Amino acid sequence: MNYPRLKIAVSDCLRGTECRYNGGHAQDDFVNDHLAKYADFYPFCPEAAVMGTPRETIRLVGIDTEVRVIGPKSNSDYTEGLQAYNDKIIPKILSHKMDGAVVKSRSPSCGLERIKVYQPNGEWHGSKDPMQSGLFTGDLQKAAPHLAIEEEGRLTDAWLRESFMLHAFTSARWREFSEAQPNVVEFQAFHRDHKYLFQSKNEAIYRELGALVAATRKHNLAESLLKYEQKMFALLACRSTKGHMKNVLDHIYGYFKNEVTPLEKEHYFETVAEFINDIVPLIAVIKVLEQFLKHYGSDYLASQVFFHPYPADLALRSQTSAYR
Repeated sequence: MNYPRLKIAVSDCLRGTECRYNGGHAQDDFVNDHLAKYADFYPFCPEAAVMGTPRETIRLVGIDTEVRVIGPKSNSDYTEGLQAYNDKIIPKILSHKMDGAVVKSRSPSCGLERIKVYQPNGEWHGSKDPMQSGLFTGDLQKAAPHLAIEEEGRLTDAWLRESFMLHAFTSARWREFSEAQPNVVEFQAFHRDHKYLFQSKNEAIYRELGALVAATRKHNLAESLLKYEQKMFALLACRSTKGHMKNVLDHIYGYFKNEVTPLEKEHYFETVAEFINDIVPLIAVIKVLEQFLKHYGSDYLASQVFFHPYPADLALRSQTSAYR
């Protein structure tokens, strides 16, 4: 299988660069040992660029109706400098057409979620006070709402990691596909080959995509591609559930149900039940279906991206916790 090379924006400290407040790094094994095999990285570090390294720690502080970035030790306000960095660097990064971003958790600039917004007196009263994304990541989300963004901490969760990588690789396939200036027939083929992958995410949006493709002719192709992209990224933001996945697996099994032996049928349904009950991972069911495909054949299924949406050695479908 040939996979597109990903373009991933990444907090520089996760790559092992010593740019954290204390002069250290936050080298992440998944980023550097797994993702690096398949991605080109576009690093950023707002705090190091604006404040240098080492530096005082900073926090988000709610002042009147604004959220400011304050260094509590010196009481310095770094908001303007960090905002200027964001305004310059985010468009530069996005000009390379990113497929995803991995950001540093718990960072007031790079955190994805649950970053505390303190009161001006330095207090934070738990659930009474707000939490939000870091300044940089919040601006990145606003500039590219379709982008697959995750924190390195959340990527230890097999479900979130699988969803992130599926989003990123599909984004990369679409990027290469759309840059090749496809015709209507190629557009139809892209949609056909992603049928079961898209169904495993969101059946309703998949059907909207199908209706859009069916109505596409040469004269409205450019408009349709743009609408398709918007809907597809909305679909990719959804996370597959075991129920969605079982529906897709059973649809694929339907191609073979009149040809398989009674023992093969029994083995398939037993394996699906074990997947639903967290006994075996998804890859076990897929291997059964791939064996049917090799034995009984199907040109339609042979081109389905669902079977190999990302490199096998990422082992994203090999954990029972990858689906809920």
